[in-house]
Amino acid sequence: MICALKAVGVEPGDEVLVPSLSFFASATCVLCVNAIPVFVDADPFFNPSAESIEAAITDRTRAAIIVHNGGYPADMDAIMEVSGRHDLPIIEDCAHAHGSEWKGTRVGAIGHAGAFSLMAGKTVAGGEGGIILTNHLECRQQLYAYMDMGRWTEREDKSVRLDMAANFRMSEMTAALLLVQLSRLDEQVETRERNFTYLAEGLREIDGVDAFERDPRVTRWSIYFWNFKYHQEAFDGVPRDIFLKAVQAEGAPIGVGGHGRPIYWNPLFQSMTDGNTWPIKCPGYDEPIDYTKTCCPNAEHIHREVALSIGHTHFLGDREDMDLILDAIRKVRANIGELKQLS
Repeated sequence: MICALKAVGVEPGDEVLVPSLSFFASATCVLCVNAIPVFVDADPFFNPSAESIEAAITDRTRAAIIVHNGGYPADMDAIMEVSGRHDLPIIEDCAHAHGSEWKGTRVGAIGHAGAFSLMAGKTVAGGEGGIILTNHLECRQQLYAYMDMGRWTEREDKSVRLDMAANFRMSEMTAALLLVQLSRLDEQVETRERNFTYLAEGLREIDGVDAFERDPRVTRWSIYFWNFKYHQEAFDGVPRDIFLKAVQAEGAPIGVGGHGRPIYWNPLFQSMTDGNTWPIKCPGYDEPIDYTKTCCPNAEHIHREVALSIGHTHFLGDREDMDLILDAIRKVRANIGELKQLS
């Protein structure tokens, strides 16, 4: 993500639009290039909404980071329309979405650059490392240069350096492990899709717990975790967190979805206005930034009351595993009265 931001021309003091729901690295990468994260609200699929992106654009905005939360592709048609109207580079954060597709195109190849994490917990895991994709020649040259101490493959004079570069090179051993994993990715994506599709069909028979109504433009849905929704009113007012404790007690591997709380609630951002914090208080940035006052109402509602998820490893089993999860939810549903006493 740092390489991608540098490659599209983000400079110190620039603003970069970032998702409110994601792992905090989707925003802290902006701080690492001395730019300013500006949080945008979530759509019903827990992804950054095109409307919130457009509303947040200022004359300081230099790029936008789009996360495909859990692996479900963001509305890239609407987002790329906003990009075109404002000449705004789009960086796809595909850390959850290895192999997902939007209208037949793999995510990461739609925006100006697409970044994939390869840490140990991902569906393609190398311990650490990452992949960046781009269809833009100038961006590709800058990516090569920033990743490899200012060099890039096609340039004869390898001694030439940029004003600032780094060493983000992956080791050959890690790359070899990842190539082997890529050979089995398609089969694993098919297994997961088959299992969570079956689970989604079962949830239709349980009032109050819903799968996403899949957009037909999502032609392939690879997951890091499978997001779905809780409806408190259908559970007679029982809060989502009480429901979670109950299904977890029954052995169902269900947790809070959307990758947890909004990023701006992280202590890093809540305390950032204290002291002489760069880049928030750099001399070239005179706009007041106070993340304690940031509010993305849709994201906060999703986090507090709606979002559920199941990790990708649980979808590599058999249909019987999905039945066990459904049985746990049905049992909890059948005992709403007991849950109400706890809420």
